[in-house]
Amino acid sequence: MTNDTVTISTRLRLARNVAGLPFPHKLAEQLARTIADNVEKALRPVDKFKRYDMSDISRLDGTILQEKHLVSPDLVSECPFGSVLINSDESVSVMVNEEDHIREQVILPGLSLDKGYETVDRIDDVLSQSIDFAFDGRFGYLTSCATNLGTGMRASVMMFLPALTINNMIESCIGDVGRLNMTVRGVYGEGSKADGYLYQISNQHTLGVTESDIIDAVKVAIGHIAESEYRAREILKRDEPELKDRILRSWGIAANAYKLSTGEAMQLLAMVRLGGYYGYISISDYNEFQKLITGCQPANMQRLAGTDADADSRDILRAKYVAATLNGLCKRSI
Repeated sequence: MTNDTVTISTRLRLARNVAGLPFPHKLAEQLARTIADNVEKALRPVDKFKRYDMSDISRLDGTILQEKHLVSPDLVSECPFGSVLINSDESVSVMVNEEDHIREQVILPGLSLDKGYETVDRIDDVLSQSIDFAFDGRFGYLTSCATNLGTGMRASVMMFLPALTINNMIESCIGDVGRLNMTVRGVYGEGSKADGYLYQISNQHTLGVTESDIIDAVKVAIGHIAESEYRAREILKRDEPELKDRILRSWGIAANAYKLSTGEAMQLLAMVRLGGYYGYISISDYNEFQKLITGCQPANMQRLAGTDADADSRDILRAKYVAATLNGLCKRSI
């Protein structure tokens, strides 16, 4: 059984620090800039990376990068000397001077743990050729937070879990994967909500395990959750008239509303996506569908509407944007 209708994307992240230097929160500005310069130089042979310094871009631009999952909320709001380097197709981002000196990140569509690790490991090898990482023979890579000691690796998968949520089975499932040393967070990480039934599942332990151990453990957890979600979808289908009505009502509102808030758009689009699984709605390109979900987030709408636009103007524009994009991607199948 494929996980394609459950697994949205995969992220691999490595935390690294420069040997002999204080962690970013104790770092002077000039030294912080030097680290960013060195990372930028080291990445030149890999791809064409674009650099963004948080001190030089607007909060709106930073939030758009956050909505794309290319930077963390902390880099935007808490790191005045922070930077990020993003490659040409936005699959690789390297944050500099966030919680650690360097956070290498790869994001790929679907369930791509092995490919993601291969890519982030190659980036890590390139950086280590010119940057001396802080490493201890006993504890592994040294990090600002003790929970990242060891490999410094977090492997996370974003999953679409509407049936488990609607059937009030999600808490039990979260408890199950917690016993597998996994953590479950909302769509934008720790402290965020699971808007649109989107959840991030990632490993908790980085010390005393290998990268291969982490990837294998995440695969087991993802497989368990996916099986539970598919069983929950069968339960939902027992009352198929009600299910069809809920999905097609969501489709109708999403395609015809005059105003849509972010939260309402996320919920409606989630039901449309679920309709694609059941065959009630035909979705031609799921990657483009996911871009629609990112595109209707607040900062992206603010950019489209103009910086002076009020909430009502953004909601009106969001409704037009969602309707136009849905009409190009989806059609009713029943």
